[in-house]
Amino acid sequence: MRGSLAAVFSLCVVIALPSPVWAQGHLPPVNFTIAFIGDQGLGPNAEAVLNLIKNEGAHAVLHQGDFDYVDNPAGWDGQINGILGPNFPYFASIGNHDEARFYGSGGYQEFLAARMNRLGIPWVGDLGAQSSFYYEGIFIVLTAPGTPGTFGTNHDLYIRDQLATDNSIWRISSWHKNMRSMQVGGKGDETGWGVYEESRAGGAIIATGHEHSYSRTHLLSSFENQTVASTDNTLVLASDDPNTLPDEGRSFRFVSGLGGFSIRTQQLSGDWWASIYTSDQGANYGALFGVFNYQGNPRLAYFYFKDIDGNVPDEFFVQSTVGVGDGGANQPPGVDAGPDLAVTLPAAASLDGTVTDDGLPEPPGAVTTTWSQVSGPGTVTFADPNAVDTTASFSGTGTYVLRLTADDGEFVASDEVTIAVNGPGGGGGASGGGCSLGSITPGIAH
Repeated sequence: MRGSLAAVFSLCVVIALPSPVWAQGHLPPVNFTIAFIGDQGLGPNAEAVLNLIKNEGAHAVLHQGDFDYVDNPAGWDGQINGILGPNFPYFASIGNHDEARFYGSGGYQEFLAARMNRLGIPWVGDLGAQSSFYYEGIFIVLTAPGTPGTFGTNHDLYIRDQLATDNSIWRISSWHKNMRSMQVGGKGDETGWGVYEESRAGGAIIATGHEHSYSRTHLLSSFENQTVASTDNTLVLASDDPNTLPDEGRSFRFVSGLGGFSIRTQQLSGDWWASIYTSDQGANYGALFGVFNYQGNPRLAYFYFKDIDGNVPDEFFVQSTVGVGDGGANQPPGVDAGPDLAVTLPAAASLDGTVTDDGLPEPPGAVTTTWSQVSGPGTVTFADPNAVDTTASFSGTGTYVLRLTADDGEFVASDEVTIAVNGPGGGGGASGGGCSLGSITPGIAH
């Protein structure tokens, strides 16, 4: 499906950015895709999800615990290698069903560490239990709240300290278990609220598993109180400024627990939920995909959950206002006024512009657009001079040059298009492209 939301962004714009690096402050590659799963198991269902991940072209997997349920680290690693390959970037945090064989010779951590070492990806801390690393410009924190102290303590403070020293645009805080109101099944309070609130204050996306279903919250300003900051389908991440009294931190969390082991019913609900996909909704196994640096906008990501039957029950955008470094500085808008056209009077010209923006500076966090006449023998009337896609009418024949200008509050950019206007019977006709959507969306306007 990759539904209607993605279509708004993907029709016209492909922007190349510098090659990827694994260091703090750099940008993910354009359309860099992570698959998020949990609660996997061994066998046909788990293999179907891994094949889905492969077929979707994901570049990495982030697994939120519960690997195979039978304490078979070699078998689990072999299942991954058989479909994705031994050098596929596959990262994981420990789940409660992984505790017995996580450490030691032949344990899950040993296989995870060997993969990281083959890829040349360094990490800090106890890998998969209380650790952090950078991969392709994304900062990932793996913790194990709700597990025995052997797997670390004070996970909330660890998350706080890790995020405080990071300047990346994209941060992901990953663990397995939940608080009861942060899942829709039968799980209880297992992690404490601190890990949620410290992740939110740091502007990190919260990825969890444990409950065998898919669910996602709206953007929240408090997880403990389930306070909804926005119900918009573009979720704007923000970190808290410790020097100010208000708590500006905003984030969301999801459970992606349909990795292949089982599918459970919905038991809970609330107005903080944006999407729920359980057996009650006819759920099948699948993964949540996050596409970062979407269509060349470093602060925009497109997310969609897709099951192995091709259903997409949830899709949404995430915009990050977090971080500095190479991606943190405001960049000028990108402007394309569209292809040159020929029209025959009395027809109007359909203008098909495209504007990209990084959402900075904040405020205003938005870009304004204007069409104007540069030259021509007559006058031009725009149906809506502030719409990226509009029509232009002409008072007479001749060649006209029109300009589309975008202003983000700091930088102004523009592009021009030439229109050949013929008289009746003079030949020529409109030859506009196929991107006329008539709306402005975060990061890209058509």
